Amino acid sequence: MGRPNLPKWEILSGTNVKTYKVFHVACFKCKKCDTKLAGSSFYNIDNDPICDKCYQDTLEKCTKCSQPISDRLLRACGGTFHVNCFTCTSCNKTLDGIPFTTDAQNNVHCVPCFHE
Repeated sequence: MGRPNLPKWEILSGTNVKTYKVFHVACFKCKKCDTKLAGSSFYNIDNDPICDKCYQDTLEKCTKCSQPISDRLLRACGGTFHVNCFTCTSCNKTLDGIPFTTDAQNNVHCVPCFHE
């Protein structure tokens, strides 16, 4: 096949990264599922190319909305949440960095709503 073409490594944020691996275009595949990646966006995890779907499958899921958490997460009450999903059951105020408590049914409340 001759000398392999160096693939363009592009993270979904648009940042280019360097890799020490060289691939033939036909060999440039997702490390986990073997999907061909030439011309596609992908993630560089431990210097291996990973397709978007496989990367999303590795992310923790939000306890409230069940969607993958790709940015900052919040752990509380035995769950993992998007910061905007961890809210008071009564007033829907986001509780990131705010004191909260739970009731007998394990519903989360900000302190003012809990005392109402």
